Amino acid sequence: MNRGNKIRKRIRIARTNKGYSQYYVGQQLQMSQIAYHKLENGKTQLKVKTLLDLAVVLEVEESYLLGCDE
Repeated sequence: MNRGNKIRKRIRIARTNKGYSQYYVGQQLQMSQIAYHKLENGKTQLKVKTLLDLAVVLEVEESYLLGCDE
């Protein structure tokens, strides 16, 4: 599994642990559920700003999403 896929998997885990839907997270990031789905599933490139915003929305450290705790 490449690094991008690991990051996306951690995003999905953090989102589901919070009980948040893709729709909810997408709204918090000011994007549609479809756009967020594409981002979470690797169809759209994940930008650094979006990763930082996701950490805030999901209430996790950026280092967790990046896998720095491995």
